[in-house]
Amino acid sequence: MSVNLSSNLLRTFQQLAEVKPSTQPQQTAQQVGLPEEKVVSQVEGAPTPVQTEQASDAFAAVQALNEAWASRFQASAGASAQELGIPGTLAAAPQAPELGGWEDAGADPAVLKQTKENNCGAAVAVMLGKELGTTQTQPASDTQKMDALESRFTQGQGTSPHELSNMLANQGAKVTQTSSKLDTKALDDALARGAKAAVQVDSCLVDPTTKPGETGRAHWVSVEGKDDQGRYLLKDPSTGSQIPVDAQRLADSMEISWNQHQGGGQMIVESAQGMSEAQAAAEGGLKAVALGNTDGGGSRAMSNFGRESS
Repeated sequence: MSVNLSSNLLRTFQQLAEVKPSTQPQQTAQQVGLPEEKVVSQVEGAPTPVQTEQASDAFAAVQALNEAWASRFQASAGASAQELGIPGTLAAAPQAPELGGWEDAGADPAVLKQTKENNCGAAVAVMLGKELGTTQTQPASDTQKMDALESRFTQGQGTSPHELSNMLANQGAKVTQTSSKLDTKALDDALARGAKAAVQVDSCLVDPTTKPGETGRAHWVSVEGKDDQGRYLLKDPSTGSQIPVDAQRLADSMEISWNQHQGGGQMIVESAQGMSEAQAAAEGGLKAVALGNTDGGGSRAMSNFGRESS
């Protein structure tokens, strides 16, 4: 059987076999852990029988050490931290602080970032129009579309549910169902058939500057689907990010919006194929009344707003 030794073991092996003339037998014996009578004070020419025996003993010592370590680790396999003498448990480890109850899944090029403090509604309308509407061939840029929608349908202070319904109609989509609270069945059914949703929430849900216990502003986001953990995937125009949130957290933020801003809720949005803008606006406007008249603007993370959208 052959054994491959690492370079540091080879050096140790060589040191055991090469004893300098100045080294006393007793000192050498103590250094390598061998009986004194098995150490010679000088090495010349070919190995002597004593040197051969010394080398064999050294190899056996290394092999025994390796076996001891292997046995030690095998015995510890699957052992708990306490059994290994490691204090504490994973469950007792401190948890990272949760800022505003949000989790950022990262910037997403499919998320249209709002360009002004209050035009989140226009951003949501353009995104949903591009995905569901009949106006995908509009030559205007996304920024031009947002500016045109804001100018035509709002006073520049944000977007109310009725105004958002009109924006969506302009983009070839329509509001088919609304609820002032989170309706998970209606939302899940809509997502399953390819529809989307616009949701007015308190911006504490998505604002990375919000601290625990604080509330933000009324804010529009779109709901695009669900991830493999069953969380809703929101497109947030204030940060340009896609953010996953569970149903309870989404419901809580919608309730905060009603309590703090006297408006909010969800809109199921589908294609308005075969309908005129006026028809889609009239149909959606009747349903939007249930969501109040609060203007949705943006979050307080306004330092990032600019004219960078295409």
